[in-house]
Amino acid sequence: MYEILIVDDSVLDIDCIRFLIEKYEFPLHAVTAVNGNEALSLLKKKGMHIDILFTDIKMPFMDGLELSREVRRLSPDTKIVIFSGFTDFEYAKTAITIGVENYLMKPIIPSDFEATIRKVLRSIDARREQEKHQKRQTRIIKSHILWQAINHTAAPDSLTEYLDPYYSLLLIECDKEFFSSVNEEFPEKLKDLLSIPFDYLNLYPSRSLLFIKKPLKDNWLLATAQSICLAAQEEYDQKCYITFDEIPDNTHIAAVYSRLEKKIETRFFFPDRNILLPNDPGHTYSAAGHISMDILADDLKLQDYDSFHSHLEEIFDSLKDDKTQSLIYVKYCFTEMVKVLSQAGNGTHWDLNALAEQIFRSSNILELMDMIRSLSASIQKASSGENTPVLKTEKIRQYIYQNYSQPLTLDEIASHFYLSPNYLCSIFKKENGCNLIKFINDYRLKKASQLLSGTQMKIHIVAEAVGFRNTSYFCQRFRDFYGETPESFRQNHSSKLP
Repeated sequence: MYEILIVDDSVLDIDCIRFLIEKYEFPLHAVTAVNGNEALSLLKKKGMHIDILFTDIKMPFMDGLELSREVRRLSPDTKIVIFSGFTDFEYAKTAITIGVENYLMKPIIPSDFEATIRKVLRSIDARREQEKHQKRQTRIIKSHILWQAINHTAAPDSLTEYLDPYYSLLLIECDKEFFSSVNEEFPEKLKDLLSIPFDYLNLYPSRSLLFIKKPLKDNWLLATAQSICLAAQEEYDQKCYITFDEIPDNTHIAAVYSRLEKKIETRFFFPDRNILLPNDPGHTYSAAGHISMDILADDLKLQDYDSFHSHLEEIFDSLKDDKTQSLIYVKYCFTEMVKVLSQAGNGTHWDLNALAEQIFRSSNILELMDMIRSLSASIQKASSGENTPVLKTEKIRQYIYQNYSQPLTLDEIASHFYLSPNYLCSIFKKENGCNLIKFINDYRLKKASQLLSGTQMKIHIVAEAVGFRNTSYFCQRFRDFYGETPESFRQNHSSKLP
């Protein structure tokens, strides 16, 4: 629907124009005024936009030519059509200088009116389409630079030339591939929900970023994060985890993102928390206060004893420092550690009842720590002292290379290798320097680029072949990664095609 403002001091002429709009079924919503002053008052109302000004010339208070000049100043894109009973050449010459689309004579001939309005609507449509194209191109460039910024590959000049100044960064992560299912719907939902300006970047199906363009205090950032979590839960039945931090300037985007990545990984220890505050210490216990033994079990499965001892000492420190826990609870935690160690196997057989009795007879925490250290040393010795993980991440990479076309999920990969998802991510990033999901996504996009440049496969077939079930989502991710659409990439890189 388009907005048209009809201005004439003759009510009969206004009714005639309304009749012709209905007769030709033009998609026009008509607003009327009886003189230039009234019309200008309407245009100056907040939020008032007119696509077409259809005005007489001779009117009291302000004539149509003066009104047209003011409209051109206030709204350069508004199309202006003048209709008048005057044939003076000076009027027509002035109308041309103002940039009027057409000059119709009264009484209006219906066929002339129809032709004029159709021409004007085509012009408006063409302009809107051009604006959409420019916005799409701008979004592509901005998303690509943001993608480069968080990966330390953006040119310094591009961070200021193409990007707005950012003040905060919010990282949103989900357990499931939520963002690929909602694609562009979720950022639009956020625009309606949040009262702050931001740019949105989806990194991969389970992770997105919000770049905040306005300085906000921590309590406002917290309120924003809470609103997002609540909206995701209520609208999509999806649990989100969010962490955030301030950005000193755009050159620090990569450093801030790296900190947030580390912080979001601690959600493994806080399953009941949606929001992980930037200054909270990352302990190995959950929001309910229970120490997580899963990470110790994963260390032992991998025979990664360096990591095991490191996590063990973290648990010891948390138990020593937290004076609010009861003695019974602390001893219970040590009993659980013994169970984890006994389940590691390696041919070691212990009397668990005797060890439990020893734990509950102990007089101080140092005795218990020494006991656990001694038991873990015996397990390590039983494994011939090897300190190399049984499961090399090379096996994980090979699994991805063989199955990237399938709908791989973190849970599915972790299950295949008998590990917890968070621990799998941790060891993969430790040995490969990047997040596991990012590795999968990047590999899929690189394989897609090979198919685009080396085959004539249709875009949706390429998307499916590399593991994307949603073609529009694939196109969006490809655009962010390479800075151009799959179609454009094929045109620019298909010289080898027969």
